[in-house]
Amino acid sequence: MRNLFSYALYAVNFSPLVYAVTNTSAPTVKVLNGTYAGRHLPGWDQDLFLGIPFAQPPVGPLRFKWPQSLNSSFSGVKDAKQYGYSCYQYNSVFNLSEDCLTLNVVRPGGSNNTKLPVLVWIYGGGLYAGSTADPQYNLSGIVRNSQDTNTPIVAVSMNYRLGMWGFLQTPQILAEGSSNAGLLDQRLALRWIKENIAAFGGDPNQITIWGESAGAQSIGLHLNSYDGRNDDLFHAAIMESGGPVGANLEPLAYYTSPVENLTRTTGCWAASDQLSCLRSLSASALFAAHPSQVWNPMVDGDFLTAYPSTTMSEGKFIKVPLLIGANSDEGVSFSVHGLDNATAIFNSLMVWRSYALTPPSIRKLLELYPNDPANSPPYRDTSNQTYPNYGLQWRRDAAIGGDIVMLAQRRKMCEYYTRADQDVWSYRFDTPLWNASAPVSVPHFVNVVFSFQNISGALGPLPQYQSYKDLSIGIGRAYVNFVREGDPNGGKAESGGLPNWPKYSLAEPTNMVLNSNGSFVEADTWRKEGIAFINSISKELLA
Repeated sequence: MRNLFSYALYAVNFSPLVYAVTNTSAPTVKVLNGTYAGRHLPGWDQDLFLGIPFAQPPVGPLRFKWPQSLNSSFSGVKDAKQYGYSCYQYNSVFNLSEDCLTLNVVRPGGSNNTKLPVLVWIYGGGLYAGSTADPQYNLSGIVRNSQDTNTPIVAVSMNYRLGMWGFLQTPQILAEGSSNAGLLDQRLALRWIKENIAAFGGDPNQITIWGESAGAQSIGLHLNSYDGRNDDLFHAAIMESGGPVGANLEPLAYYTSPVENLTRTTGCWAASDQLSCLRSLSASALFAAHPSQVWNPMVDGDFLTAYPSTTMSEGKFIKVPLLIGANSDEGVSFSVHGLDNATAIFNSLMVWRSYALTPPSIRKLLELYPNDPANSPPYRDTSNQTYPNYGLQWRRDAAIGGDIVMLAQRRKMCEYYTRADQDVWSYRFDTPLWNASAPVSVPHFVNVVFSFQNISGALGPLPQYQSYKDLSIGIGRAYVNFVREGDPNGGKAESGGLPNWPKYSLAEPTNMVLNSNGSFVEADTWRKEGIAFINSISKELLA
């Protein structure tokens, strides 16, 4: 398995939100560099402002560089009625361009002079795929949820550079100070939001960032950036299935061969200045190189001064309230199939990450994770049937893989932040898709349609799946409460259909189990010894 955040963005049977659009009374906003006209959705009573640039186009000499702030203003009124281009990525259905650093704002209609809390979405996709134009990330649902309870919020989503455009790692890039450009795209977008969101009716002092998978990984890295320096760009975080530990942060030496392959393919290998050569290529020529290499963030000594396992252990992380969780069967997505015995799992764990676990650690993991199908993912499959295509011990391997990549770091984040006197609420999402096939499980990404309030198809036909809709609305209300009140319960005994959600406690750690048959609170102590061991070897995992 090459990239820990590689997953199928389009695996969900999705039906996008549909609404009537009218241009009869286009809303306008005046931000620092000019005025934009959006569009009003009368059926939803929402204003949309789409495709607003937050940085200079990262083209030509700015290709691969950290994003540059807008340095000019304009007169008149610019159109903000359509999504901008999506950032370059392969196997995409979006309209692609290098000039893709835009963001979108969705607000309740006529919120100009209000001061509403702000929720900012950062998409996942392994840092090599994703777009705010993806209908799965339509922000209207979560904003409508806030309107329905008279607790309105403003929601924002941002594009950021992906793959080699955002994470090319070469000695020249590092020396120039341009490593991790995609993460700095996100940071500049957050700065733009801080400086301009009041024009949309948002409160710049009440911003919550929200991400899933690589989006949550990005948030985890921001929390550990600059030795934990807090620049007041956000005030709380929602992290779904991801965080700073368990991600691939390879050293520069790892990219020696990939850089050679890229520069040879593009004719820049013999250039005296390879970086200038790469920047001189046309966008189509660079895109046509189609390198299969996955490019990831790295510890660059600036944005990331050390691996998050180190900065967190030293208390050098930004302290904000967290709402954090993962899905029951993450390992179904991150484990290797076809493993029939302990030897096969051992050999797989030696090579399945880009850097290998040590043999003693793998032996210890096999000791702590016995072959016990009844207590390993997928929890939903209680039949004890075997699935030849998966392997005789795939549940065992799924438990190990899911804990390494997602579940252990979720617990670790809860513990660190609780110990730092921050409010933390933890969840385990435990509802399979309505049309899941055997073996039924709750793998990576299936929670997203619930978070985004996709009640127009992907949650299953009504009334048979009314409980799915109810769970989705309950999750949305808990999120809105957290954005507004810093508490998913909203100061009430229950959070819009969910039971009372207790704060995480080191003495009595708990998760809210989000289940369509009735959510409940559980002790966060399952696989305690195995997860504790994984967290103890986080430095070995290089994250």
